[in-house]
Amino acid sequence: MVTLKDLAADIGVSVATVSRALNSSGYASPEVKKRVLEAAKRLNYKPNEVARALNTSRSNIVGVLVPDISNPYFPKMIRGIEDAAMKNNYRIIIGNTDHDLEKESKYLEIFDQNNCAGIISATWSSSREEVIGRPIILLDRVVEDHISIESDNMKGGRLQATHLIHQGADRILMIKGPQNYSSFNKRILGAEEILKAKGIFYETVDYNEIDETLTHQNLDFLTGFNGIICPNDLVAYRILNVLVAHGIPVPEKVKVIGFDNLDFSQYVHPSLTTIEQPVYELGALAFRMLQKLNEGGKVESQVMDVKLIKRKST
Repeated sequence: MVTLKDLAADIGVSVATVSRALNSSGYASPEVKKRVLEAAKRLNYKPNEVARALNTSRSNIVGVLVPDISNPYFPKMIRGIEDAAMKNNYRIIIGNTDHDLEKESKYLEIFDQNNCAGIISATWSSSREEVIGRPIILLDRVVEDHISIESDNMKGGRLQATHLIHQGADRILMIKGPQNYSSFNKRILGAEEILKAKGIFYETVDYNEIDETLTHQNLDFLTGFNGIICPNDLVAYRILNVLVAHGIPVPEKVKVIGFDNLDFSQYVHPSLTTIEQPVYELGALAFRMLQKLNEGGKVESQVMDVKLIKRKST
């Protein structure tokens, strides 16, 4: 196995210099860092993460918490984190919490046992940074006094409402996502701002109520509206499926708009108009923010832009 000592001998510098260059800890000139990285690649150097963690109390491992890995939104986000991490000689451990506080706590223990360099969390039930003592970046979730990165959910909600109005909808149903997540709440607030300003009739309903309506095939409620704002694309897929299955024409009678622009959205029938948020880029930037924190840099919360993707459902 190639060691730091082998790398140092190969390029004629000290072991300490090689360590600084690989770990971005302390000074190493750009030229030396380039030579070290080239030698590491050429000699197929693999860092000993256990030894690194014992020496520094931090490994080059990042813990990633997500609420539901089966939701297509999260694998794309994780891919963004993973690609950025691997480019910088980091690895990730994924914790799927299923919205379960006990599972979340167990994954936090695992992250701690592996001396993770920090945590990127898309599900955060409480402020635990003081407990685990590691840097945290919240992704698409906002908690007071924590650094976060999210899409512009308020703008997304405004775009949803504005588009339906422009397409002729004047009785609009807004379906709420889980209210314990700031992203869903902001989308509703943004849409309400436009609907109230334009004097458009609307109602809001929790997804659990809609789920029961769809399960029992009671569509009278849905057809009382000619525009439906969905909290994400997955909810919109289900709405579209039920409407089309019962012969209710979309968009002629009911227009449906989603949020996320998942890869499937262009292939469902009819193709889904939605709000695109940069899911992959959110993950990649979350890692870069965490890395900067670990290097002693100053990091502030960020909001990324969203845009309307027009398709046949409206």
